[in-house]
Amino acid sequence: MHVTALVLMLHIAACKKTDSLTGKPNTSTTDSTVTTSKPYSKVDYTGVTELSAARQNLVAAGADNKIVFAGGISTSSYFSTVDIYDVVSGSWTSTQLSVARENLAAASAGNKILFAGGYSNQGYSSAVDIYDASANSWAVAQLSAPRQNLAAASIGSKIFFAGGFNPNSNCSVVDIYDASANSWATAHLSVPRAMLAAASAGSKILFAGGTNTSTNAMYATVDIYDTATNTWSTAQLSEARAGLAAASMGNKIIFAGGYNNNTNSATVDIYDVNANTWATAKLSEAKTALTAVSGANKIFFAGGFGSGVSSTIDIYDVNANTWGTAELVVARAGLAAAASGDKIMIGGGYSGTGFSNLVDVFTLTN
Repeated sequence: MHVTALVLMLHIAACKKTDSLTGKPNTSTTDSTVTTSKPYSKVDYTGVTELSAARQNLVAAGADNKIVFAGGISTSSYFSTVDIYDVVSGSWTSTQLSVARENLAAASAGNKILFAGGYSNQGYSSAVDIYDASANSWAVAQLSAPRQNLAAASIGSKIFFAGGFNPNSNCSVVDIYDASANSWATAHLSVPRAMLAAASAGSKILFAGGTNTSTNAMYATVDIYDTATNTWSTAQLSEARAGLAAASMGNKIIFAGGYNNNTNSATVDIYDVNANTWATAKLSEAKTALTAVSGANKIFFAGGFGSGVSSTIDIYDVNANTWGTAELVVARAGLAAAASGDKIMIGGGYSGTGFSNLVDVFTLTN
């Protein structure tokens, strides 16, 4: 089962925004405080806050002490809602994307966060909303092709939007935004595909997995762009799959979960950028429609859909090369996560009985 299958929607839970965190004990099977190295040495579960609207298939990204959740869907309502959490003041504000949509992609470079592509009842979108977190201002641009279920990641001053699909085709195009020059360029993946995942470390950015939505072909393909040499190469995941999640920390890029046709996956592929080597591991359960975020030498893989909707957060310690788990306050899939400053936030999603506006908050400390 994949993300779009989660749109067996029931109703929107009536929700009210709060500017404060409500403390809730961590129900993890392991210690909720995880020690790591500087600049932050601990990750503590510090409570729950709320988005202004309950929804799934939203995205999140962080920059300049702001964590931003945007877009999404509930029942038949597409959202343009943007919820912005200020890490310094601990307060929320809200605004709107230029176009309401779900299954968009987001990433940040410097003080800019970009929200690109997606789908709504208006069709497939090429819209790009550009948020300047320092100036608290917005601008708009366009992808070279409208599409949903694309992947996004950044390296240096550049943000990459890769793959996706629209009614005409699965896409190989990679739209590249240079935040420092405010300019766009394009490249191409080796194989057109959607529902892939992307992350970067060192001088490399990787685009892995995915599916052809027309033929249901599943891919293990990894496209690797090296900014140091301005070259592209390819590798292979240990298992072909789509609907996976990716994040990086230090010299490691990790791709976890996903599905292959009707079978969910627990597979984790770990790429060491410095050694140019791959290793594998397993999540605590097979699942797709999960989210990934990193902080304090940890990578979190949260929620998702496996045998049911999952509340599990699998936590990989990059320094120790060990795994642990924690728990979301409510199980949900199709959720989003991001980090900025001393906060990691995991928000929204579908709980199995309704849509969620809950945001789990972790605080990084020394």
